[in-house]
Amino acid sequence: MEKQYNPKNKMNEKIVIGTTMKNIRKSLGLTQEQVAEKLYLAPRYISDIERDKTKGSIDTLVKLCNIYHVTPSFVLKDYLNTTQLEYDDKLIGFTQLTPGEKEIVLKLIEFMNQQKNK
Repeated sequence: MEKQYNPKNKMNEKIVIGTTMKNIRKSLGLTQEQVAEKLYLAPRYISDIERDKTKGSIDTLVKLCNIYHVTPSFVLKDYLNTTQLEYDDKLIGFTQLTPGEKEIVLKLIEFMNQQKNK
């Protein structure tokens, strides 16, 4: 069921993504220093994002999402109103599958698309 948009609730809500970003980073076994190095940023900046001391730029969000193999919509899901987010939640685990498991999923999708087009 699609969430109903209520501008009164969303307009004044502070967007906080620090905990989400920290949990994703840790689940990948990365340190703040490793992430900062990949982005040519100071580790303190990554720490500030994770503690919601700064939001960072859209550029930084996209770069972090690329490193973490997630979409910006996954990170911002609590603040967006769309049914597509349900799919993002389910697909996020794809990146953590083994290569063999990924191949099985991709073959299943290909098969389903072929059946749909018949």
